[in-house]
Amino acid sequence: MVLSMTMIGALWVRVPFVPTSHRTAQTMLNLAALRPGETLYDLGAGDARLLIYAKRQIPTIRAIGYEIVPAVWLLGKIRILLSRQDVQLRFCNALKADLRDADCIVLYLITDVMPKFAAKFQRELKPGTRVISHAFPLPGYTPMETVAVPGLCGGKSRVYVYKW
Repeated sequence: MVLSMTMIGALWVRVPFVPTSHRTAQTMLNLAALRPGETLYDLGAGDARLLIYAKRQIPTIRAIGYEIVPAVWLLGKIRILLSRQDVQLRFCNALKADLRDADCIVLYLITDVMPKFAAKFQRELKPGTRVISHAFPLPGYTPMETVAVPGLCGGKSRVYVYKW
C-alpha cells in the first residue's frame, strides 16, 4: 500500500523520488556556506538526508524540509528519528510554504516546476538568500556559479548557485 501511495503521489506531483548522492549533497552544502543560526529549507526534501547532513555539520541551524509524497515523507521522518537530529520535515506542497525567513534553500526537482519556484522566490526571498539547485537551473536567472559533480559511470551532474 505504501509503495502504491508513493507511485500515485509521484505521478500526481510529477516529481520522482531520486535520492541525492552523498557527494552531491556534500557539494551542495559546501556551496550553501551555512552559518550558525541560519535557516535552511529543502524543497522536495525526499528522505531528509541533506537536512540531516547539514544539521550534523552545523547543529545550530534550523533545518526544515517539505515533501509531498506520503511514503517518501514517512521514510524521511524515520531517517530523522534514527539520526536524532532536530530536523523538521513537513508533509506539504513546497509551493505553498512561506519561505520569507530562508537564508538558504536547496532543491532537486525537475524542469517543469522550476519556473513556479523561480516566481515564488522572486516574490518571497529576502536579499542575500542563497538558492542551491541540483541538476536543474532556475529559468530566467543566471547562476553565480555552476559546479560539475562526478556522478555514476563517469557522468557528471551540475549544481547551480544563485543569490537573491
